[in-house]
Amino acid sequence: MHSDLINKPRPLNEKWLLLGTLLSSTGNSMIWPVMTLYMTGALNQSFTTAGIVLMIGAALSMFGSYVGGKLFDHWRPYQAMVMTGVIIFLAVFSLIFWNHWPVFAILVWIANFGMGIEQTLVNSFATTLPGHKTRVIFNNMYIFLNIGVVLGTLAVGYLFDYGFSLLMVISTMIYFCLLLVIVTKFNVPVATTENVSSSVDQQINVSRDSLQKFRLTPVLTAIGALLFITYLSYMLWETVMAPHMKTLGMPTRNYADLWMINGVTIIVLQKFVSNWANKHPYHVSVILGSVIFASSFFFLIFVTEFWQIVLVFELLTIGEMLQSPQVPAWVAQITPKSVAGQAQGFVSMMISSGRVIGPIYSGIMMDHGWMKILFFSVFILMILITAVLSLTLARRVDKNTVA
Repeated sequence: MHSDLINKPRPLNEKWLLLGTLLSSTGNSMIWPVMTLYMTGALNQSFTTAGIVLMIGAALSMFGSYVGGKLFDHWRPYQAMVMTGVIIFLAVFSLIFWNHWPVFAILVWIANFGMGIEQTLVNSFATTLPGHKTRVIFNNMYIFLNIGVVLGTLAVGYLFDYGFSLLMVISTMIYFCLLLVIVTKFNVPVATTENVSSSVDQQINVSRDSLQKFRLTPVLTAIGALLFITYLSYMLWETVMAPHMKTLGMPTRNYADLWMINGVTIIVLQKFVSNWANKHPYHVSVILGSVIFASSFFFLIFVTEFWQIVLVFELLTIGEMLQSPQVPAWVAQITPKSVAGQAQGFVSMMISSGRVIGPIYSGIMMDHGWMKILFFSVFILMILITAVLSLTLARRVDKNTVA
């Protein structure tokens, strides 16, 4: 009996996937909000230098996403998850003691690489849960991710003044708990499941030769471009908004409060938003969310007070709720199950590529005092790419109609 349990482990329970998402998000959210502040303040680096560090970290996360996809499809997902958990844990643990320049940057980069692998692996596991709709699973993961954001940023807002090392101690404990969950609960059989949703996006012809490789179609290219500009824009909030709010006379605590409000909004409203989104094709929710998300940066040009920033961030949050959880599920639906890892790796890579360019772009703009130009530029780029995605989908529908 004991041998059978070892040889035939039970399928992964969704609650462990959600707990892993919560722990990972909480630990991560105790690190990224203070990166720019810590480098420019405690380590006396310029905004451009801080941007370069974050850019390299995002590039390593992007490479990690690629590695994670390959490991899931062609190696052993469980062993890959354990390896990744160990890498992140050791990197964050080391930051408790070695958080001076330039060792700080090196350890952050190692953590970024591990986090890139982990994000892809978790998303890939999510596509294989039996008896679940993929979009529902990703909606639930998105809610737990944002609960983690609330917990992590609250800790940052109230503990940062007591020292960076204290934050890393707590984050290390969280990542140790994540490692325990991975070791004890993720040793499961990975079986592909068919997505039971129905929409125009399911009309795909996949030849036998393509089942073993990931093919970049025009729709996937447009989705990838949208992910890129979305997360390039999102990096403004994670990098230069804290110092920008300080120049407007607002304390660091207000920045933490902003993320808490963002997380609470998502926790409270996401079920309502996802219920609406689940009644429509993926592209409707994604395109609508992208337009709302982009518009927030236009209004950001004119804000000068905290309550105005809150309103703009709430607008961005609504767009985020419509777009973000739908994209990985959409990609999972329009790609073969045999390349689930590489498909989710593509999603993670495009997110990370936006995070690569975002810090250095916003850092240069911040150093020159071009904040309004920065906000307007990302607004225009996101609207243009959303239009390209819409046109690509329209042409695809026309071709299917003709056929």
